[in-house]
Formats: sequence, C-alpha cells, structure tokens
Amino acid sequence: MDYSANGTAFGVASMIDTSILPLFLAGAVALAIAPGPDMVFTMATAATQGWRGGLAAAAGIITGGLFWVGATAMGLAALLSTSEHALTVIRWIGGAYLVFLAIQTVRHIDATPRADAAKRLSSAYRRGLMTNLLNPKIGLFFIAFLPQFTNPSVGPVWLQIIILGLIFFTIGSCILLIIAFSAGAARDHLVRSKTWRRGLNAIAATAFGVLGLRLLLMRDAV
Repeated sequence: MDYSANGTAFGVASMIDTSILPLFLAGAVALAIAPGPDMVFTMATAATQGWRGGLAAAAGIITGGLFWVGATAMGLAALLSTSEHALTVIRWIGGAYLVFLAIQTVRHIDATPRADAAKRLSSAYRRGLMTNLLNPKIGLFFIAFLPQFTNPSVGPVWLQIIILGLIFFTIGSCILLIIAFSAGAARDHLVRSKTWRRGLNAIAATAFGVLGLRLLLMRDAV
C-alpha cells in the first residue's frame, strides 16, 4: 500500500499548530464569504466578460495574493509597512489603476464581447493580478492575520505562514469560482440585450471606480 500521500499530509500537518487550525479555518471561511474587493472585482469582470473572464480575474487575484503571502513570510511586507511613503505610492498606483479601468469600461459601455477570447482572458488575469499586487493593504492584512496562527515551537514561522496562506487561498478560490460561474452565467443570458449589456458594464465601472477611490482616499494604512 502506498502511504506517500498520507505521509505528505501528515508532514504538512506537523508543520503547523493543529490545535488552533479549526479557529483559523473558521476565520478563513468567514473572510472568504464576506463581500470584499476580490469578490466585487471577480463579479464585475465575470458580468462583463463571462465566466471564463471571471475565472481568469480570480486566478490573477489569487496569484497576487500568493505574492503577498510570500512577502509576509520573507518579512518584505512587514518592512514595507514601516515605510509610510512606499505604502502611499503603491496605494495610489493601485487606486489610479482601478479608476482607469472604470473609465475604460464607461468609454466602451456599449461594447459587445470581443472574438479574441485568449486576449480577453489574459487581460482579465492581468487586471486581477495588478489589483492585488498594487494593494498593500492585503500585505498588511496578512501581517495581522496569519502570524496569529503560527507557533515557533512547531516549526519555522515563515513556513507556517506559507502553508496557512495556501490554505487561506484554497478556501477563497472556491468562493471566487462560485462567484465567477454565477455572474458569468447571468451575463451569458443577458449580454444579447443592449440595455442589459450597458447595465452590466455600468455596474462593472461603478465597482472598479469605488474600489479605486477607496484606495485613493484611504487615510489609515491598516
């Protein structure tokens, strides 16, 4: 009998404090289902580009989030949090990028789905990636959240942070997949109507704009 899979699972489990793992999972699920920027961005993208675009955006969001998990594990995010000017610059760039997406969506509010599916998917992925990479608040969140569930006596804290981050994004990915499929299915049925198409694009533009202004006008770093 092959025990490799069980052995791997046990090895991973032994690297984190399993006594507080249920609390972490409960918190991760609660955060995943709570409406937030990632959910809004995925929903807006799926509503305008279909479920495939929503999945691509979700993949970009997750990739960007994993970057911040790695940065937190390496202490980069913690170092960044000590530099108020660096945080402000990154936050402004991220906010300006989202506002730019809102303006572009308004400019093409009557646009029908483009035939070049590959280009649309790569664009959706890139947008999702950039919105998370350019949002330092995500890195600060991981600094505040993930270390609470680490235990230096169990193993290296940086490794525990990476494992917990992977678990966190696995849960979040499931929620974003549901959002992408649901919003994409609705869009596929309504996109033939010019009125609905304009409405969906208006909703997407509003979502992008609100998220961007939220970053630009944010006063507190955390």
